[in-house]
Amino acid sequence: MTFVFGQFELDPARRELRVDGRAQALQPQVFDLLLYLIQNHERVVPKRELLETLWPDTIVTESSIQRAVSLARSALGERGPALIQTFPRQGYRFVGDIEREKKPALRAALRPRYAQSGDVHIAYTTLGEGDTDIVVVNGWIMPMRAMFQHPDTRAAMEALAKVGRVITFDKRGTGLSDRVKDLPSHEQRMDDLRVVLDACSSKRAVIVGYSEGGALAMLYAATYPERVQGLILCGAFARMTKTQEYPCGYALEDMDRLKGYIRGAWGKGASLRPIAPDELREDSEFLDWIAFAEQEGTSPGGALDLLDMNMQIDLRVLLPAIRVPTVVLQADEDVMIHPGNGRYLADHIPNARYVEVRGSDHTILFRNQDQILDAARWVLEQQAPELDEDRFLSTVLVGRSDQGVDEDTWRDQLRRFRGQAVPGKQQAYFDGPIRALRCGAAIARACGASFGVHTGQVVRRGTAASGTAFDVAEAIAAQAPPGQAWASRVLVDLVPGSDLEFSETGITAPAQGREIALFSVRAHS
Repeated sequence: MTFVFGQFELDPARRELRVDGRAQALQPQVFDLLLYLIQNHERVVPKRELLETLWPDTIVTESSIQRAVSLARSALGERGPALIQTFPRQGYRFVGDIEREKKPALRAALRPRYAQSGDVHIAYTTLGEGDTDIVVVNGWIMPMRAMFQHPDTRAAMEALAKVGRVITFDKRGTGLSDRVKDLPSHEQRMDDLRVVLDACSSKRAVIVGYSEGGALAMLYAATYPERVQGLILCGAFARMTKTQEYPCGYALEDMDRLKGYIRGAWGKGASLRPIAPDELREDSEFLDWIAFAEQEGTSPGGALDLLDMNMQIDLRVLLPAIRVPTVVLQADEDVMIHPGNGRYLADHIPNARYVEVRGSDHTILFRNQDQILDAARWVLEQQAPELDEDRFLSTVLVGRSDQGVDEDTWRDQLRRFRGQAVPGKQQAYFDGPIRALRCGAAIARACGASFGVHTGQVVRRGTAASGTAFDVAEAIAAQAPPGQAWASRVLVDLVPGSDLEFSETGITAPAQGREIALFSVRAHS
């Protein structure tokens, strides 16, 4: 419950005193004193009570209380002495007119705008302003309009908007964005996020990825580190389904049950109930809200398509490529995903900060919202390293050095698929795996040459580019027959939703001290 008096707001949940909407720094003892006086504003609070209640285990003198009162008055500006009055030999009393902020009613969504990604319109909106951009990537089918409808989720968005400008959008196939006929790929989703940020003239942003939205946030941060100031992952995961070596994923029988619900009862909100079980028990409006979110999110067919894509998410091998400041927030009683998912991310993303939050709030939007704000502030405090080189995740294409490729074909196909050529070499790198695979298949077919494709770290110095990704792709190209492009297993996991066809060759190639399986690639268009 926030206490409002004049231009001041005292927010116990976030431990903030806001003056005209701006947070005012307060020492913890001063905040506790001000809150206690406000909560007991109908009476004079004795000094002894303050000592025993606020600092029971600390030696605090009356002069320390006087100093805390003085600092509280200073934080309240010119009105401070009038708002906190001293009663000699008795104590202190807060005498301002207090409003307890009421729980806001459901409000309509902000007016959407649209960015065009190819022939698909992506709905987005912004909230607040400032020099910092904070991009919110929602999970699975959660639409942005629902985020502005529930009082708690809207409060979380509004709190973030006091840190910077919030940008949020509906992923293709969900919410107010265009429905699509084909299963969306990770590459298309990265393009969608990029065009939204371009439409907002956002050069660099903090990205907050909730649940399944964490996958897109991580891929984008690894691929475009120059555009990402930091990464906050809430209830996110590197892989969705369970394997022997990854036991914290979903069992296939769980996915089958979810598919049965989607086919037979979609729109009742059951798929979203686990995001905040405590709210389901305590908030009578929560069930209506999650039903609205499902209905607004997508159709049953769309939900099944998106679930199929999500079940193929496996970003484990790419986590070391994330180099931006990262905070992983994980509820310790999360029933939506196993808490081990958050710990796995923190263990495998370099220098990630792990924060385990008490409770079952999967997205940390209903309880402990202050943890998201703390994470945003921590990310913004980190200094970007000054480097003489760029390191980023990319998909590379390498041709065999002993085979010639027509220069015009090479140049034309790179331009068509947005590839960047490495000067003096038959090598190129791409900001999307599908483009790299299609380009490799097209050139191999046209010139009868052998190509290898791999996704990994690229190091760029000026116009030169190198890195382990090129070394692996070169080893793959050495095994591929003329007229074909072969790829590593990591590409198979990265392109669900495309019409590319992979066939296991039964051949391996040496890569970073181990043998990796190779796949031939066939592009149908």
